[in-house]
Amino acid sequence: MKVPHTLQKLIKNYLLGFENKAEYETLKKWFEEAEANNMPSESDMRAGQFRVFQRLNSNQLFNESPTFSQKFRYSIRIAASITIALGFAMGYYYYQYAIFDKISPKQLATIRPAQENVQLTFEDGEVVILNKQGQATRAIEGVQEVKNGELVYNDNADHIVQNILSTPRGQIFKIVLPDGTKVWMNANSSLSYPSKFIGPERLVELHGEAYFEVSKNPDQPFIVKTTDQQVRVLGTHFNINAYDNALTTQTTLIEGKVEVQHQHQKILLTPNQQANYKGTALSKKNVDAAEYITWRDGYFTFHNATANEIMQQLARWYDLNVRLDDSEIHERFSGKINKQMNLQEILTVLQSAGLNFDIVQNKNQQKTILLKN
Repeated sequence: MKVPHTLQKLIKNYLLGFENKAEYETLKKWFEEAEANNMPSESDMRAGQFRVFQRLNSNQLFNESPTFSQKFRYSIRIAASITIALGFAMGYYYYQYAIFDKISPKQLATIRPAQENVQLTFEDGEVVILNKQGQATRAIEGVQEVKNGELVYNDNADHIVQNILSTPRGQIFKIVLPDGTKVWMNANSSLSYPSKFIGPERLVELHGEAYFEVSKNPDQPFIVKTTDQQVRVLGTHFNINAYDNALTTQTTLIEGKVEVQHQHQKILLTPNQQANYKGTALSKKNVDAAEYITWRDGYFTFHNATANEIMQQLARWYDLNVRLDDSEIHERFSGKINKQMNLQEILTVLQSAGLNFDIVQNKNQQKTILLKN
């Protein structure tokens, strides 16, 4: 059960005893709707149950003198709702330090970039694991070779099928599409594309971050679709950062021209310009485009980044979770760090820049970054 970001602080404040009626009613409505969602484990339920029941038993501020029967039904309904929702949602908030153990600097020094396999998903749902030796569990339509972290297609596919290439955390992967377009995919990204481009355009769909070197073909424009926008080109070099959990989608042009579109808004970019989509609007600014593709060369690069944005980059590389709550952290950070450093070395650099956090893990060895003010 995913807790909406707008409710996360309300839940924490409720457990600490806020008495704002509007917030109370917002939580009450959400908890009631959450009853139909997945049940949490018994241990998670017990973790939040006691304190919630204490609050429910003592909280009469917003009840307008209901009868005993109404009180009973109301308490049972709300208690059940909060028990279901809270066990899953609040395990990472009020009881954060009770269920996690802090990781020592010595342990952090052993944590290196995640090493998982790239996956190729066919349109029939079957998944093939790709490795650097080029081994696969079935034939891949149109593929010429897989080697040295690169998947190369030719333009001779007998059947046109839609594929999705997914990179895991901690790994960059290169793909050469059937038209010769080269795509470098950053960690935790996915690209959907056909085994052969036909028709009036070359359409691919990206979630995450990728750098494109598009083969020129004036008769068949190349289009990259993301959740919020489309980028249309004929032949050019550009980078798109469009992770699903990011607040901003960035398109940065290195060479040529691109047109970025969101609904009826359009922006034309020339080299060293960047289009930013945030909320409902597109805007553009001048940048040093080379700084936005340093991830291909093995660097974290931060441009006036928030603490959350920095931690998200670490999470995608070192297979970490992040507790996203930097609302009280107003500083912005810029700089470049080598990705091949171990986690302790990375964190030492960030701490020297003024970021405060703990790295903890639960009984399943899942590691989480906790930002601190």
